[in-house]
Amino acid sequence: MEQDRLQAYLRGRMGDVTIDRVVRSFPGLSRETWLVCFDDGDGVVVRADPPGGGIVPTPFAFEWQVYETLAKTAIPVAEPLWYDADPDPSGGRPLFVRRLVEGSTYLPGLYDDVPGATARREAVAREHAEKLAMLHTLDWRAAGFGTFIDAPDSPADAMRHELETWSRIWHAVKSEAFPVVSEALGWFEAHLPATGAAISLCKGNNGIGEEIWRDDRIVAFSDWELASIGDPCNDWSLSQGMLDLLDRDRILRYYEELTGFSLLPENFTYYRVWDVFKSLCALNAGLRAFIAGENRMLARATLGFGKSRVFEHLLGRVIGMNSLDEAADYVVQWRKNPYHDPRISGA
Repeated sequence: MEQDRLQAYLRGRMGDVTIDRVVRSFPGLSRETWLVCFDDGDGVVVRADPPGGGIVPTPFAFEWQVYETLAKTAIPVAEPLWYDADPDPSGGRPLFVRRLVEGSTYLPGLYDDVPGATARREAVAREHAEKLAMLHTLDWRAAGFGTFIDAPDSPADAMRHELETWSRIWHAVKSEAFPVVSEALGWFEAHLPATGAAISLCKGNNGIGEEIWRDDRIVAFSDWELASIGDPCNDWSLSQGMLDLLDRDRILRYYEELTGFSLLPENFTYYRVWDVFKSLCALNAGLRAFIAGENRMLARATLGFGKSRVFEHLLGRVIGMNSLDEAADYVVQWRKNPYHDPRISGA
């Protein structure tokens, strides 16, 4: 975005503000995210739909609805300011603006081997568990999420609801025939766990790299493209290494004490494999805009043509395995968590 156009736009909404700097959040492949700092120390985040739409196959306006609804609850999120379906700075691509929250998505030094490191990692793990417990025990019906997010009827329906929802998404976004994926969907159905732990508002990707942290506390949950209503185990399976900070059973016992839920190990195992399929959906959703000539970003082609085939191969391997445990172990070894790399985590 051009700074002059953006400043004129923001002044039309916010009065006499002066932009000090604009920084685009990297990599921003799914949605464009711009951190806008004003000369008075305040700022906003401008989040825009990229040309041809996002990689995550959910409508851009959906994420705004989640922010707008969450802001009326106790869940920590940045203050949503406005949604614009046809703004000038982005050339008419929809955007929304939220208040800039001081903090970082990473925790520098978290994985260092220094005195006090173990205690710090435990505190961070407990903070994450506490905030997820707050989210998962939210009365989502009273908050209004049931008006725009489809929900399963009961915990017993949660797993099948997730399967059917993303199967429909796959058939809408796939760029070509993927026979292995068709077979994989049958494998997932055959291995469906019997029930979910509860019916909760879930965030999707969460944890380090996904939230705004300050002083080792989550001050704002960020990016709600994958929000859903379903089994809270789904969030724990996508928690970006949080279960590796401390003994996994201790973290989950603490969470269960906070929520009153009884989490099911089989569901964690299932969701770790299931995430490979959901990732493949996203890669194909992003590829469509490249093929149509709407978004010629090279990363779209690299991920869509290249990594899609890698994920397809991975699914082909796991569906030939004898058990969910074996499949999940293979996936975990293959998909190392990037936030354990000091070059990425900021250590």
